[in-house]
Amino acid sequence: MTLILNGRKAQAALKERLVARLAKLNAKPTLAIVQVGAREESNAYIARKKEFGEEIGAGVELVRLSEDATEPEILSVVQRLNTDPQVHGIILQLPIPAHLNKQRLLDAVVLEKDVDGLATGSTFTPATARGVLSLLQFYQIPTEGKKVAVLGRSALVGAPTAKALREAGAIVTVCHSGTKNTKEITRASDIVVVAIGKPKFVGADYFRDDQTQVVVDVGITSLAEEGVVGDVDFEKVKEIVAAISPVPGGVGPMTVGALFENLLSVIY
Repeated sequence: MTLILNGRKAQAALKERLVARLAKLNAKPTLAIVQVGAREESNAYIARKKEFGEEIGAGVELVRLSEDATEPEILSVVQRLNTDPQVHGIILQLPIPAHLNKQRLLDAVVLEKDVDGLATGSTFTPATARGVLSLLQFYQIPTEGKKVAVLGRSALVGAPTAKALREAGAIVTVCHSGTKNTKEITRASDIVVVAIGKPKFVGADYFRDDQTQVVVDVGITSLAEEGVVGDVDFEKVKEIVAAISPVPGGVGPMTVGALFENLLSVIY
């Protein structure tokens, strides 16, 4: 029987650990979220972060700027938060409007407060990458010495996830649109992490039909007909693998939890 990697269950266990850690602190860690515009998708993500923060006893401050905010305006806000001793972590809610230089704004966050791990030179593991590892660890799925294929090489998800898995002892191959033998690589892998941004693109033909592989789906897309789906064709793939994360309810909850793990590490 296929194991469903339930991120909500794993997040609940993480939440208990974070509450226990917070109980030992004299300070209340505060996360500042800088949002440019008011995308419905971003609003939903921010609501989850605020809810999780409140549940563990952390503070969450939202600074919302207009869709047409200029870089100097955003940089001014970030600089204020950088120097505010009551703010322990800062994230720029992505995506941001196309007229802005994303990396320049991410790099404006001081490294000691860059809890999303996206600034150049950051010492934090990005929340999504940390969430993937935490999900695997919760279900006691080993990575040491395992062959892992990561589909997608984006600076936000694919690249940092591959890096984190290598640091966890995995033998990682990164596949992208230019990779000629992707299916051959995925079928030969013990763990396959998918983050390509193409809904239900990865089907059963990417995997061995022997119920031994583990699949972690990082993709998330909202389709008018089907609702929220991942990059993997879940219903077809779940029949032939040993374990798979659903969308929603897989990596997403763990990403939120990992963000607050990073936040607590700033002061604990």
